Amino acid sequence: MALIAIGLIIYNLSKQRDFAEAEMSVTARALSVALDQQLLVTRAALDSIGAAVTEGGDPEQLRRIARTVQAMHPNWSAVSLRAADGATLFTTAVPYGTPAPQPADISSQIAEVIGSGHPQVTGLMYDPVSKSPVAAVLVPVQVRDGRRFALVAEVAASKWEDLLRNQQVPAGWVAGIVDRTGIVIARTRAGERYVGQPVRDWMREAIQSAPEGRAEGPALEGEILSLAFSRSAVSGWTVTFAAPAAFFQEPLRRSLWTSMAICGLALGAASLLVLHYARRLSRSVVGLARMADAMQTPGATLPPPPPADMEELTSVYDSMRQATDQLRKAEEQRMTSMRELQHRVKNDLQAIMALLALESRQSRSDETQRILKELEGRIEALRLVHSRLYEAKLIGRIELGGYLRELCGNSVALYGRGHAGGIRFEAAVGEVHVDHDTAVSLGLIANEFITNSAKHAFPGQAGTISLDLAVLAPGEVRLRLSDDGVGLSPNRTRSSGMRLISMLAGQVGATPDWGAEAGTSLRLSFRVEEERAAA
Repeated sequence: MALIAIGLIIYNLSKQRDFAEAEMSVTARALSVALDQQLLVTRAALDSIGAAVTEGGDPEQLRRIARTVQAMHPNWSAVSLRAADGATLFTTAVPYGTPAPQPADISSQIAEVIGSGHPQVTGLMYDPVSKSPVAAVLVPVQVRDGRRFALVAEVAASKWEDLLRNQQVPAGWVAGIVDRTGIVIARTRAGERYVGQPVRDWMREAIQSAPEGRAEGPALEGEILSLAFSRSAVSGWTVTFAAPAAFFQEPLRRSLWTSMAICGLALGAASLLVLHYARRLSRSVVGLARMADAMQTPGATLPPPPPADMEELTSVYDSMRQATDQLRKAEEQRMTSMRELQHRVKNDLQAIMALLALESRQSRSDETQRILKELEGRIEALRLVHSRLYEAKLIGRIELGGYLRELCGNSVALYGRGHAGGIRFEAAVGEVHVDHDTAVSLGLIANEFITNSAKHAFPGQAGTISLDLAVLAPGEVRLRLSDDGVGLSPNRTRSSGMRLISMLAGQVGATPDWGAEAGTSLRLSFRVEEERAAA
């Protein structure tokens, strides 16, 4: 009976260790999610600056816009706009026109961002202006004349240290962030000493071998750590969460010595004592099993702690509960941040449309009024996208049919007010969910088609513009825009509007198919993700 009791203690404590290590992995994933959220906020802020860069303008004015956005992010060291050849158009690190110190060499990342069109995050580097370690977030931008640049935000490493400190890591435990090359970016323990230093070989091999997992080895200070890690999907950095190995070994060693001593003194009453102790262990194991089942669903309500007089068990339960709460809060914050961002962009675009309308009313030039009206139609396409994103149930996805129907209806109403005979609009749309970029491109195409039809298709007569959106097969969508006007004249095939439609169609992987029978028609066939097409 003594051997059975000792065996049960070993089994119970090994289960506790398994649960604790699993909880460490959950915590590492939660920290990785929180890190991704911070990086996505930084990228969104850079995209807001990129919108101004896309419109072009004086570098000094663009620098002032960047300074305004930087003021809302205290951890940013500088924002700069760089070309593929390494030239810096502006930087907020020094006054405009002042030669800036030689920055860290990230020319390869800049070239890759400009070439691929995808944002990137660098590893840790040294900022010569702030004289502190930073990491750079890069997003691509393209000016209207076709030139491409990279917007670079240098974020101080202290931002990621603050992120780790806010997690309330238990005393003696260590949380850290390591870049893709194995350099420490942030650390909750002795960060001032080890930030910028390489991690141990065993840790680098572990985090480079898999996106997440567990490992064990000596820390930078020398003590043995049990480590859980998870790689960031946005930056490629790895978040580590480690506890001293003694945290798991000492309870086992202490419990074994205590149980053997008690068993040696209580052999005379073994039957009653072992029965009582076995029941107590059974309740603990069942309680831990229930917690493990509940932990399979992040954010689920955990059952009450099992009845056991063990501080370690209570600590593990508390850590599991905190990690579950953290996962739920991180997801809620991500959704709130995304919706708030879409709402603000929508309001900003609405303000721009109001300014354009005001300028149009004050202008006496017909050409200026025409240009402003076309700009107003294109901005309306962008505003409706962000309005739909704000109201969407699926974060980052837009129901294309309703969006195009509303956009086309508004455009027809805008151009039909001053048209002799009036313009009627007909729509037949299916339900298709697409991403933000696809919706913007298709919305601008529809706006250009309606603009051209309103100007050229119905000279002095009434007409009808039609919209047809259909899902032909899973993942395959067809969009058709048509009018019953005078048809497509040869001198319009090379207009700027036609070129814009062709460029936008290429962005969604489609080729414009024009028709001139009984009016003018435009047909586009493109593909979307199958799981979203019939959402």
